[in-house]
Formats: sequence, structure tokens, C-alpha cells
Amino acid sequence: MLAQSLLPDAFFRDRPAFSQPEQPAKPASCADVARQLPESVPADSRVDMAITGPISLIQTDGALWYVAVCAEPGVRVLCVTYSANDLKLGDQAVLRGGYSRQGRLHVMLDPCLASPAKEEGGPEP
Repeated sequence: MLAQSLLPDAFFRDRPAFSQPEQPAKPASCADVARQLPESVPADSRVDMAITGPISLIQTDGALWYVAVCAEPGVRVLCVTYSANDLKLGDQAVLRGGYSRQGRLHVMLDPCLASPAKEEGGPEP
């Protein structure tokens, strides 16, 4: 496996939803994610993204789960994961994972973790 290049700190400026691999980030909302999206990430780099929003799609092929947040006409974010963590359509969720831009309005996070969003004032999930 080839070593990945780390992106400079300047890449993350004004993009709080993005981080170096497996580092904490402040999840974007469906309303503000579009302004943070980079046009591209160098092929030899991995960058992670975090987003919170209502689940707009959830399905499985028996091995993987596909969990999406945010709805058209905005940016949709799809998480490819091994567990849906009991999430259901409409639930507020946090998705965190490896960022890949699939089109102007489509982002894929793979690998990814999907979890229930923390309620204000409530315990951590």
C-alpha cells in the first residue's frame, strides 16, 4: 500500500467539516455543506468529512449499508458502512468518513460511520 500525502492546513481553512484521516471535525449541516466542498482532493490523499442531517435513504445489499443525508435540490451525502446503527428514514444522523466527490451535488463517504445525532443537552450516543 502506498503512503498517503497529508494535505496542508490551508486546505482545511473555512472547511470545519473536513479533517485529516480519522481526526475530529465539526459536522456540516445540509444547509451549509455546499460552501465547504472542495472541487477535488489529490489522488494520493485522503480527507475525511463529517455531516449531520435527516436520513433521506437507507438500504442494504446484505453486506453493506447505504445511508444518505440531505435531500435534493441540495448536496446529497451517501455513507457506505457496515452497520445502520438502528437508524431509520427521517432520523437525524451524523456521518463521518473518507470524502469522495461523485458529482456537483453528490458526495460519497467510504469508509464511513453512521450514528444517531446527539440531541442538544442530551448524552453522547
